[in-house]
Amino acid sequence: MVNPAKKKGTSLETWTVRYLAWALQDTRIDRMPLHGNADQGDLIGVRFCGEPVCVECKDTKQPNYRKHWRELLVEMANMDTPYGVLVQHRKGVGVKSLKGMAHQMAVFDVETLERFLSSHMGHALSGLDGRRELANRLRREAKPVPSNPTLVWLPLERFALLLNDGLPLGPDHGED
Repeated sequence: MVNPAKKKGTSLETWTVRYLAWALQDTRIDRMPLHGNADQGDLIGVRFCGEPVCVECKDTKQPNYRKHWRELLVEMANMDTPYGVLVQHRKGVGVKSLKGMAHQMAVFDVETLERFLSSHMGHALSGLDGRRELANRLRREAKPVPSNPTLVWLPLERFALLLNDGLPLGPDHGED
């Protein structure tokens, strides 16, 4: 029999792939094969400013944000990337739809979120005002993670918007 906790985790990974592939219109995003001690996150093909993004997905009864963030940091080092995100299932928000996935938690420590935002600001010469506006909006929208002052979260939809350089998400510009 399949372990129910593993089944929930696999479902969150699968729907995170579906959501990000849809939002970014990128069929290269997929589940990552396991690498044992050298695990490199749960997804492959997520990129930001030409660099890989380590994505760790967690669907646990009691979120242990600190432990999961430390795990992500190890996997970011294994992947040799400065970019990582913890996708945490939000209690009471379904994961088996694009709409539900848009509202899941994309968790960062403040330093990593700032790394994303500052790289976003400087990675292209045109559209600086729009990039600055998006970065400032995302800073304002970031919410503290419960019981952990060093971590913040944004809805996964907002993280996808950052990955997509502020452009509309999906083939039909955000409608599912």
